[in-house]
Amino acid sequence: MPGFPGIMAAVIVARRRHRNAQHAQERVFRRRISLFDLSDNDIVRRYRLPGHAIIALLDEIKDDIEPITQRSHAVPGIVKLLSTLQVLASGSFQTPIAGVSGIAQSSVCRAMWEVVPAIIRRVGRHIRFPQNQQDIQETKQDFYQVGGFPNVVGAIDCTHVPLVPPSETENVFRNRKHTHSVNVQAICYAHGIITNVVAKFPGSVHDSFIFRNSAVHRQMQDMDGRWLVGDSGYQLQPWIVTPVRNPVTEGEAANNRAHIRTRGIIERIFGILKSRLRCLDRSGGALLYSPCKVCKVVVVCCILHNIAIRAGVRLGEQEAEAEGEGDSD
Repeated sequence: MPGFPGIMAAVIVARRRHRNAQHAQERVFRRRISLFDLSDNDIVRRYRLPGHAIIALLDEIKDDIEPITQRSHAVPGIVKLLSTLQVLASGSFQTPIAGVSGIAQSSVCRAMWEVVPAIIRRVGRHIRFPQNQQDIQETKQDFYQVGGFPNVVGAIDCTHVPLVPPSETENVFRNRKHTHSVNVQAICYAHGIITNVVAKFPGSVHDSFIFRNSAVHRQMQDMDGRWLVGDSGYQLQPWIVTPVRNPVTEGEAANNRAHIRTRGIIERIFGILKSRLRCLDRSGGALLYSPCKVCKVVVVCCILHNIAIRAGVRLGEQEAEAEGEGDSD
């Protein structure tokens, strides 16, 4: 039998081999996602944006998300962005995405909460209510061509985004359909660009309350002769037009038909938004983040929606089929 020195030497050798094996395993990294591996159609299908729009967005936020260290296992900014886009697009959180992105599930989650705040910090570049006379005039003309309504600068409505509520405030997030959500206000142009989003109120709060407490309500009071179109849940005011209740004359009926065509744009946009970014739809499952984080996700999705429209992205067949599934109640 080997003596004690021989046994100790064997133990030391075994330990070294184990450490070396562990080190070798740690240095084997998954192949990470890359835009260059995909066709243009596949890029849009997976990330909902074309490659050039993704690169432009990365250029906007890279200072906030690129790793400080140059170590080989640091996650590059492009991988963080693509992982986040895929989570938002698919509504599948972390586990399926991690296998595709080439980083661990925990890294996907960390990446997402670097990317989301970075995009929100640029919200003013992507979501803007019309301010100058040229924008206002073009907006009014676009809406007039849709339904024949003059002086319209936006279509307004609210939609519910499901979440898992905090137990201590569960009742506050319960909406009139007895599910839990945040109630999100949005205003859009005639061509679908979102110009205003308010994502901070729980599902129990009424649409009209959100509008009265929004900055755009104060703006509209200073915009004489310019209107928003909203449903009957809003109070008729000099700056917001609602349908005529129980129309009697042909003129009132014609007014309501024009109103439906004009306001229908925002309902369609909610459907497109939720089909394009499935994390917002019930089919993607209720968001498992805190209400504050859910609201941030909503704003980012509205920004991505605008980027997609400005980049000329059209709905694919699969998205078009789901277009009417968004709940704008």
